Amino acid sequence: MFDHRLILLATPRQIGVLDWRRGQMHWLGEFAASEAGLAAFRAIVVKHAQLPVLLVADTVDEDYRSEILPHVQGHARAELLARKLKQVFRNARFTGAWRQARETTGRRDDRYLLATLTDSEWLTPWLSVLHRERVPLCGITPLALAYQHLLARLRVQAPHTLLACRLNNSLRLSYYHNGLLRFSRLIGSDTPTQMPGNAADEIAKTQLYLTGQRILPREARLHVLLLDPSGQLDSAQAPLNADPAFSTRLVDMPSLARALRIPDNFLAATPEIAPLAAIAGEAVQLNLAPPELLQHHTEFRWRRGLNQAAGIVAAIGLTLTAAYWLHAQDLRDQVQQIEGEVQRGDARHAAIVRNFPVLATRPDQLGQTLALATQLNQAPLDVNALFLPLGQALTAHPDVIVRSLTLQDRADGVTEITLDARLADFDGNYRAAMSRIDSFVSRLAATPGVAAVERVTSPVNTASTATLSGKTTGETRPEETRFTLSVQVRP
Repeated sequence: MFDHRLILLATPRQIGVLDWRRGQMHWLGEFAASEAGLAAFRAIVVKHAQLPVLLVADTVDEDYRSEILPHVQGHARAELLARKLKQVFRNARFTGAWRQARETTGRRDDRYLLATLTDSEWLTPWLSVLHRERVPLCGITPLALAYQHLLARLRVQAPHTLLACRLNNSLRLSYYHNGLLRFSRLIGSDTPTQMPGNAADEIAKTQLYLTGQRILPREARLHVLLLDPSGQLDSAQAPLNADPAFSTRLVDMPSLARALRIPDNFLAATPEIAPLAAIAGEAVQLNLAPPELLQHHTEFRWRRGLNQAAGIVAAIGLTLTAAYWLHAQDLRDQVQQIEGEVQRGDARHAAIVRNFPVLATRPDQLGQTLALATQLNQAPLDVNALFLPLGQALTAHPDVIVRSLTLQDRADGVTEITLDARLADFDGNYRAAMSRIDSFVSRLAATPGVAAVERVTSPVNTASTATLSGKTTGETRPEETRFTLSVQVRP
């Protein structure tokens, strides 16, 4: 779709339409410049209104100028060219400039080819049809530029080439320097150019004109290519080759068909398609269309760009979706493989367990039995040795009254004794009570055999986060000074 377009060959008498896409083309016919021809042309345009259109103009009302201009870029170049085109071609509507090369010496200025259609009234009806149907017109270019791409297809290497092509009973002579268009003229059908002598004379006159305008160097030898599907220019080769200023070669239809990669019979039936097929896939280098005629093509390019962007996004989305789906499938296959291995392992384990001998007791009961046996194998606790340090400390502090005593034997060989006690003769002085408890704890920690002493509870909470509470009215009575110690004894 993006390489599909219509190529129009417009002359003052008729217009031809080529439906071109890369690899195939269809000649849709020629339409005369009449009401019937315009109606038939409009029907073709409506059918292909969504395709971009390139119009190739073939007329005697054209003019070419070569200019050397300063090397500028951007907006300055656009303003420079607009002023130069208006200065050279006055108020002509269809004008264009093509920057062909840059000079290699001096200021290294740019070489431009300026072109115009001096009379474009005959083109207005065709353009009106395209404008009414909102056809995206991408450009208007002279036929001589299409022949330039035809020379590139023929791989002509001569620095100075003159292409003489007879088409639609008219002879076009176009001069190319190093493969770039410099000048072209069309000799209409009212001039007798059918005779070989007349064609050779016109070529010689053109060579003299180019030399006089200093477009062609005087000492240069002009390489002439004769292209005529009807063969009427073949006899002009001999008189031209007799002149040392010329070297002439005929371009036959089979060679042209091979260069353009189109069938011989198709080219022989419609020789007009040769330059159109050569320029169809190329960028428009010399565009004579004013900006208002290119508006629909600008909108077309925006729509095409948006469609391409949407297509790229959709393709990326589909690619990511496919990648995630394949990854999910791979993970599911791995999960199924792992589940299968687990099931096979469980099955093998169950088969092995079924072959075990019958046990009188369960495995957990065996573990409890072994733990009990280990505990029974340990040496019995020496209660006297355990309580001796505690008794010595209590003897030294007769004011400590034991309320309860808990003994716990741990696996690391340390016995933990939890002592719940209180102080006798408490008169309500908590500071003195805490001092007596601290003295008891210090005496107990210093006793041989005691590994550690930890105060679990005390009458007064000395933590920094504790809050103070009590009564400020009524009678107060001293409370019990209970405290709890955890004593670790190593026998």
